[in-house]
Amino acid sequence: MGVQRLKQGSFYRGRRVLVTGHTGFKGTWLCWLLSALGAEVCGYALAPASGSLYETARPPMAGEVLADIRNRADVEGALTRFQPALVIHLAAHAYLDGSYEFPADIFAANVMGTVGLLEAIRKSGRRIPAVVVTSDKCYAQGLEGKPCQETDPFGAAEAYSTSKACQDLAAQCYSRSFPAMAVATARASNTIGGGDGNKTRLVPHLLDCFAGGVPAKLRNPDFVRPWQYVLDVLWGYLMLGQVLSEGTLAGDTSFNFGPAPDGFQTVGRVAEGLAAHFPGARYELGAGGSTGETQLLRLDSGKAHRLLGWQPLYTLDETLAQAAAFQMGLAHASAAQLCREQAARYLAQRQGEEVQA
Repeated sequence: MGVQRLKQGSFYRGRRVLVTGHTGFKGTWLCWLLSALGAEVCGYALAPASGSLYETARPPMAGEVLADIRNRADVEGALTRFQPALVIHLAAHAYLDGSYEFPADIFAANVMGTVGLLEAIRKSGRRIPAVVVTSDKCYAQGLEGKPCQETDPFGAAEAYSTSKACQDLAAQCYSRSFPAMAVATARASNTIGGGDGNKTRLVPHLLDCFAGGVPAKLRNPDFVRPWQYVLDVLWGYLMLGQVLSEGTLAGDTSFNFGPAPDGFQTVGRVAEGLAAHFPGARYELGAGGSTGETQLLRLDSGKAHRLLGWQPLYTLDETLAQAAAFQMGLAHASAAQLCREQAARYLAQRQGEEVQA
């Protein structure tokens, strides 16, 4: 199915890829990974936040448009200007934050922004495969620990989760309504890696506190989440983008990208593992938040294993070590150098995995 070619990098070498949301955390790492594979990377996103990973570790780019994904004219202009062979759509309101303050804006960005992009692709007259990144939060709550499969029902919760479910359904609608289009959805969550500046997320909060020598506060320490290395998740998106481009996918094109079994751990276990890398690190229990999140959430990635040949490369402890190494490495190296080195090391390990196979 082309998995070996992706590992060697030949599929993406010289291929023009448009990444929406490229100035975000995952978008920045995706641009670095694509650059290491030899792709021509273009971006469409809002301007980077001050001090963000994109601003401090700006990856090599063939071009970019800094605009709102809700502006359909700008989206159409970017497609015309860049003429991409593949789109990986990350642009979205990507966090639970704001779900109770500005829900309409979240729906506008996540749902109508995606519809606008897919409509622009449809009207372009070109076959431009699109991987639409949604979220594991789209699944219905109350599954009592059952691992979520791609065929499980979606459910409404707060605005962020509900908007991601609607976004996923909109992408499925375009895939099924317009057979000439190649659209797939990718569902993952809680990616860990260096440079994530959103301190409301657990790992960035822990890294900030541990590196600064102050105690961290844990909210909901018994909640189980799927924790996974950011490059493992992005590798799944790239594998999906390849088979989608090659037209070798049949049937439903929705995929979960979750961690290996050891990655389903409590918030407390993650704090403990990360603290081990920082002498004197401390954490304490804080008041639980009212976010509408489910207490137990698991993903079944069997479909991605079977049809794409994808599996995580890093264990949870290795993932936490990478995040800690990035944080500590900033004392003597630039963020760009650290991104370049970690992306290159990851690809070398994937290639070594191929040789062993």
